[in-house]
Amino acid sequence: MYHQYFEDWEVRPDFKKEFISLWSGWLGEGNLHKLDEVTENEWQRFNRLLVLLSQDYPLQEAFCAKEQLVPIGNISSALSSYDEAMNKDASKFSKFVIPELDCVITEEWDYTYIIWYKDEQAITKLAPYIKAANLCHFS
Repeated sequence: MYHQYFEDWEVRPDFKKEFISLWSGWLGEGNLHKLDEVTENEWQRFNRLLVLLSQDYPLQEAFCAKEQLVPIGNISSALSSYDEAMNKDASKFSKFVIPELDCVITEEWDYTYIIWYKDEQAITKLAPYIKAANLCHFS
């Protein structure tokens, strides 16, 4: 099932992207200072999103080095603390699969997550969770 979503360490190229952020669009050079002003409470919105999703959808965590998807029984065990998140490199960014929606959610740089999807219905179904977590999404 891993290869349905990933090629090596990357999401397969046939998936489209939707960005999840603290902001409603790209910051641009004039607003890059906002990245340095993000509080722990603001950052926690991403964990909140994953908790909300886990209440309605079975999630799996991708372990690319082993080419495995592992069901998540307790979402808390898969979440990073603020300190962990601020100090990890890209190779340790989380990747979650929601098989029911045939999509992947990846942690990225600059307080952004990406939803990788094939069918727009995945975005439609995820949008209320994103809003409930007080996050924004855009293409």
